[in-house]
This record gives sequence, C-alpha cells and structure tokens, in this order.
Amino acid sequence: MQQLADVLAKPGFQRAATNLGWLLAERAVRFLLGVVVGFIVARHLGPSRLGELSYCTAIVTLAGGVAALGLDAVVKRDLLAAPADTAGLLASSAVLRLFAGLAAFGVLAALGLAGRLGSGEEPRLLVILGLTLFSPALLVPDLWLQTHLQAKRSVVAQTVALAAGAALRIYLVRTDAPLAAFAGVVVLEAALAAAGIALLARGAGLRFAWRAAQPAVMRRLAAEAWPLMFAGLAVVVYMKIDEVMLRHLAGPAAVGIYSAASRLTEIWYFLPLALASSLLPALWRARARGAADYRARLQHYYDLNAAVAYALSIPLALAAGVIVRAAYGEAFAAAGPIVAVHIWSSVFVFLGVARGQWLVNEGLQRFYLAATLAGAALNIGLNFLVIPRWGPLGAAAATVVSQALASWLSSFGLAAVRETGWMQTRALLVPVLGWRHLRRP
Repeated sequence: MQQLADVLAKPGFQRAATNLGWLLAERAVRFLLGVVVGFIVARHLGPSRLGELSYCTAIVTLAGGVAALGLDAVVKRDLLAAPADTAGLLASSAVLRLFAGLAAFGVLAALGLAGRLGSGEEPRLLVILGLTLFSPALLVPDLWLQTHLQAKRSVVAQTVALAAGAALRIYLVRTDAPLAAFAGVVVLEAALAAAGIALLARGAGLRFAWRAAQPAVMRRLAAEAWPLMFAGLAVVVYMKIDEVMLRHLAGPAAVGIYSAASRLTEIWYFLPLALASSLLPALWRARARGAADYRARLQHYYDLNAAVAYALSIPLALAAGVIVRAAYGEAFAAAGPIVAVHIWSSVFVFLGVARGQWLVNEGLQRFYLAATLAGAALNIGLNFLVIPRWGPLGAAAATVVSQALASWLSSFGLAAVRETGWMQTRALLVPVLGWRHLRRP
C-alpha cells in the first residue's frame, strides 16, 4: 500500500492521470452526444440508407489513412525530444498533411464523380465527406497538446463541436433531411473541432506559423513516417474494408447491419490511444533510465491495456443482443451476434496500439508496416471466403483473426520484437494470472 501511495503521489503520475481523466470525460460526452444520437439516426435511416452512408464513410476513412501520413507518433516523439524545434516541426508536418489531403481528395472526388466507387447518392456523399481529408493538417496543434498533457483544452473544443453536431443531427431527423445533409454535418463538426483546438492551443502558449515549414524537416518526417503511413492505412483497411466488401458482395443493408454492430465495439478504441497519449512521457523517461526499468514499464503498460479490453469485451459479448435491441430496435436485431464476435477484436487493438508506440521508440516502423500489411491481406482474403456464406458475421470473425495476426502473433516473426510478443502473451493471460499482477512491486 505504501508503494501504491508513493506512485500516486508522483507529480508525473498525477499529470498523466489528470490528462487521462479528461480524455475519458470527453469520451463520455462523445457517447452521450454522438453515440446515442447515432442510435437515433440509425433508427431513422434504417439498414439500407445507413449502409450507404457508412460505405461512403468507410471509403473516406481509407483515404484518410493517406492524408494523415502516419506522422502522429513521430511528431509527438520529436516534440518531447526537441521542444525548441516545435514551431518548425509542427508547421512542416501541417504542410505535408495539407498536400496529402489535397491529393487524396482529388483522387476520391474524381473516382466518385466518375461512378467508380458507388451509385445513386453515394458519389455525392463521397465528395462531401471527402472534405474531412483536410482535418489532419488542421489538427496538428492537438499533437502539441497531447505531448504537454493538455487534453483538457482538446476535450473542450471537441465537446463543443460534438454538441453542435448532435443538435444538427436531431434537427435533420425531425425534418427528414436527405443523406447529403447528414454527411455535411460530419464535415461541419470536424471543422469546428479543428478551429477550437487551434484557438485553445494558442491560448496555452503554442506559437507557430505555416511559413515556418522547413523543407529539410519535411523530407526527414516523410522519410521516417512513410512506413507508419502505410501501416496506418493497412490498419484502416482491415478495420473498414469489411464495409466496402460487404457493400459489393452483400448489398447496402448488410453494410448497415455491420456498421451498427461495429459502432458499439469501436467506440472504445479511443481508450488505448488515450492511455498511449497519457503514458508516453513516463515510458520515454523509463527508457532513458535503463533497459530493466523500461521492460517493467512496458509490461505494466501491456497488462493495463489487456485488462481494460477484457473488462469491456466480456460483458458486451454476453449482453450483445439486449444492447442492440435497446439501441437500434428490432430492425437491427441481426447485429447482436455480430457485436458478440466483433468485440473481441478490441483486445488485440488495445495491445496493437501499445506495441505501436514501442515500435516507433525503437525505430521499427518497417516491421510495423509489414505486420499491418499482413493483417490487412489476411482480412481481405478471409472476407472473400466468408462474406458470401456468412455475411456480416463472417466479416466480424475475419476482423478478429486479422487483428490477432497484425497486433500480436506477428511479434514472434522478428527476433527484435519477440520479447514484446511474450510480454503481450502474458498480458493476454491477465484473466488467468491476475493475482500475479497484483503482487508485482
């Protein structure tokens, strides 16, 4: 108990806990304003129209993996390592993302308007939603807030944007607005969040201008981050390719059912990102103190991620049918078994996010790329086999298997990562060996 009290009294721990608390509060508000309103929107649209909107969102999300350029982890690492270079670093990353967003939007708009990515309302929805591809360039100040454990400011900005988006969606439901209007709310919400974060970051002391971008820094960032960009794109592929393939192999209604199920499971994916953002400074300090302390901290980090994932997965899997009917109504009852299967992917998502930060710290971005590409390829191959026979339920099972390969099993494929693979395995055994974790010093 004294050891626990000493840990709790440390200023670094208190700052990390406060930062995590704000991130959790933001997710609670997001749940109330976003997810609950999302249930209302889903009930209003029904499986087919929800499927069209979800399919277009999935396509834009895939393009967003290119627009973000995989810069988050590299920029946050450099902000901690060289705070004096903050202005040039942030401006350079913002300009890189702006060019990437322009390119991604141009390709998406051209393919959409040419009818290559959908029919009916879908091309128009793709163009509207494609405007969110500029968000990564505008959200660079949020990386600075994360490294300075200033999540409170980001939470305030995002909460205001969420409240505005929720109110507009309720209005659109009441007025039976077209699908294009629901897509427009997504764009408006992203713009409000980016503007608010930039304003509040400036109030916290951040100063940088876009003209401070440095070609040499941009080249270095691009050279370091390109494996992470493709890795992030691969992650998005095996998270969203299910909806794209379901649209073409089973129709919009199947996409709507699957989308409704995945929303109940993916709303928790912010947690490993929040833990990573709050604990990164402590892990960086442990790395500087020595290998033994770093390994111990990493094991605790993996254990914590696994424990939180199990705490979410077990009850949600058991109560999936009841929760789906309460949230969406009988029209979406088929989503219950899908939730019960899909939720287990979160265990590997949590461990994968935790491992991803370690890989960046150790300069193993190319392994990260190879692992996520393997997971994406497996997911696509499995989808071709299982979707025609089992539809959305097969897609959910394929997601779990591919996440396990990309985030955990791949760790045993390279000697430099094998020790981390065993750490992840011990974390997966938390429900069985929990008493050992309680006895740790």
